[in-house]
Amino acid sequence: MAKKKEIVLNKDYDSTFDDILLDGGLEGKISRDEIKYIPISKLVSFKNHPFKVLDDDKMAELVESIKDNGIMAPVIVRPHENAYELISGHRRTHAAVLAGLNEVPAVIRELSDDEATVLMVDANIQREEILPSERARSLKMKIDSLNNLMKYGMRKGDRSRDIAGRDAGISGRQVQKYLSLNNLLPELMDMLDDKKIIISLAAEIAGLRPEVQYWVYEHVSIGGPIKADVIAKLKELDEENALNQDVADYVLNKDVFRDKPRKVVLSDKKLSEYFPSYYSQEDIEGVIFKLLDYWKDNRREEDKADE
Repeated sequence: MAKKKEIVLNKDYDSTFDDILLDGGLEGKISRDEIKYIPISKLVSFKNHPFKVLDDDKMAELVESIKDNGIMAPVIVRPHENAYELISGHRRTHAAVLAGLNEVPAVIRELSDDEATVLMVDANIQREEILPSERARSLKMKIDSLNNLMKYGMRKGDRSRDIAGRDAGISGRQVQKYLSLNNLLPELMDMLDDKKIIISLAAEIAGLRPEVQYWVYEHVSIGGPIKADVIAKLKELDEENALNQDVADYVLNKDVFRDKPRKVVLSDKKLSEYFPSYYSQEDIEGVIFKLLDYWKDNRREEDKADE
């Protein structure tokens, strides 16, 4: 068993959701008596955990920090069958495994599903880097849970969306935009996370039915450009029952295949080989167009002869 290192509690666990926790919340500093060492093998991930745990550079830094200093703050868990469900501390737990630890310091809380969801989201939502998909899914989870808690009188006050937005540091309008992203196809959500689509445009695409979204995905996946007015046109045609894949392809590719104005420039030196110097520009153009008409008529006759 890995050697236990002294736990340094360097953070006040002041809770923004004290009034919904059955035991009064995580007010103030966690006392050392509350901390238990739990085998990592006894931990299970939170159901439908919306935040990804990545083996990136920051994870490597966290692993090295744990090797040098131990785990600086305990994870938060709740009893789950014969194990414990992680509520807060998924990254720390993963780093502990990579660091070779067999157990982690934990605080055990008796929480309902909705209470645990609110705590899980609040513990992660203030992270520096959160993918749009993570924010969208976690906000929905929190709002759904807050609505349930309000329904049973365990939480009172502002609307759930206002609470979720305030706790996440974003406006109510932004909350609505992120919630709409949950209607995106998974393929488009991945593109959003990869910054191939901007959030405002993704929110518009999310308003399309899944079949139309897939046509948009196919277009974007091969490098096709996409604009808000194009999405608006697709939505308008769909509401009029005038949209199928052929029509969608035309709307999506209209800008790509739109005829561009052609400009032909003939140098004065080249024109001088054919026209006397006293010919005006109008004279030259008149001759050229007469010759072009003659050429066009001959080409039509040749085409008929080839049929």
